[in-house]
Amino acid sequence: MIEFDMNLLAAAGFMALGGLLRGFLGFGGSMGAVPGLSLIYGPLGAVSIVLLADIGAVIQLLRTAIRQSEKRIVAPLALASVLTTPLGAWLLINLDPADMRRAIAITVLAFVAVLMLGWRYQRPPSLPVVIGVGTVGGVLSGGAGMGAPPAVLFLLSGPHGHEAVRANIIGYLAIANMTALLTIWLNGALTVDIIWRALVLAPPYLIAIWIGGRLFRFASELFFRYAALAVTAVIGVAALIA
Repeated sequence: MIEFDMNLLAAAGFMALGGLLRGFLGFGGSMGAVPGLSLIYGPLGAVSIVLLADIGAVIQLLRTAIRQSEKRIVAPLALASVLTTPLGAWLLINLDPADMRRAIAITVLAFVAVLMLGWRYQRPPSLPVVIGVGTVGGVLSGGAGMGAPPAVLFLLSGPHGHEAVRANIIGYLAIANMTALLTIWLNGALTVDIIWRALVLAPPYLIAIWIGGRLFRFASELFFRYAALAVTAVIGVAALIA
C-alpha cells in the first residue's frame, strides 16, 4: 500500500520538474526527476518509475517527432542505443549505486563542457559518428535512464533549428527509453510496488509535459539552446553532490 506522505509529495515535485523539462526541451525527464527520486526510492527504483511514466510522454510527444524529425539521423542513433542499452542496465543492477551516480554526473558535466565550447559540425556526420553517439546514449539510458546528453550534444552541435533538434531528441528517446524499460523488466527489476508508484506519479509528470510543450512554442532558438545547457549543468552538479 502506498502511503501519501511527504516523500510522495516530494517525489511528485521531482516528477513535475522532469515533465516540464521533457515537454519543453524534448529531454530532461529522467535528468530532472531521477536524482531526487533516487534519494527516496534508490537509483533503480527512480529510473524504473520515470521510464514507466514516460510511456505516456511517448504517446504525447511522438506525433511531433514523426512529423518534424530527421529519420536518417534518428534511426541509426536509436538502433545503436537499442543494441547497447542492455549493457547500461546490467551496470545499473550490478554496480554500486553511489559509484553509478558519480559516473553519470561526471559524464553529464563533460557533455556540458563540450557544448559550452561552442563546437558545431558543418558537414553531415558520418555513420560511425552517429552510431558512436547512439552507443554512448544506450549505455547511459540503460544505466540511468539518461540517454539524452549524448544526443543533445550531437544534435545541438549541428546546423538544425531548435524545432528539428527537439523532434529528433523526442524520436530518439521514444525508442531508447522503451528499450531501457524492457531491459530492466527482463532482468526482473520491475516490482509491483514500483509499478504502483509510477501510476501514482505519472499524472504530475504528464501534466507538466503538456505545460512544457506549450511553453516551447514561445521559445527562441537561442533561449532553447541556453536552456538545454543550463539544465544539463544543474542536473549534473546535483547528481554529483547528492
